[in-house]
Amino acid sequence: MSDATMDEIPVSPGLVGGAAGVVTFGVLASVTVLLFDRIAVGVLVGALSGVGIFYTVPYTIRRADEGYVRDAHQNLARSFHPGAAGYALSGSGIVVLALLFVFESVLLPVAAALALAMAEYVVLSRVLPRAGQSAVEDGADAWSSDEWDE
Repeated sequence: MSDATMDEIPVSPGLVGGAAGVVTFGVLASVTVLLFDRIAVGVLVGALSGVGIFYTVPYTIRRADEGYVRDAHQNLARSFHPGAAGYALSGSGIVVLALLFVFESVLLPVAAALALAMAEYVVLSRVLPRAGQSAVEDGADAWSSDEWDE
C-alpha cells in the first residue's frame, strides 16, 4: 500500500454530491415521516430532493473550477443538463412537503411538484451554462448593452 494520506487524495465532486444527496434524503424523509406519519411520501420527498442535490453539488463545484474541462463522454448526453435537473428536483421535494400542510390528498402535492420541476428544468436547461463552458460562448461582448444604445 502507498504512503498516501487522506490529505493527498482528491475528493471528487461526484462523491461530495452523493454524500450531500444521502444526507438530504435522510433529513427530509425523516422530517416528512415525523410530521405526517407517511413512510412512502417521506421516501418520495427525500428522494426528489436527494437526487436534486446529488446533481446540483457536483455541477456547482465543476462550474467554480476554472480548470475543469468536460469529458469526451459528456457529448453522448448533450440533451441532459445535470445542473438544471438538480436545481429543479432539489426544490420539488420541499414543494411536496409544503403542500402536504395544505392538502389532505398526496396526489395533488406530488403532481404539482413534478409539474413545477419539469417547467423549471425546461427553463433552466436553456439558461444555465454547462459545467466546463463559459457563460457566454460567443464572446464577452456578445450581449453588450453598448450596441443597444445605437
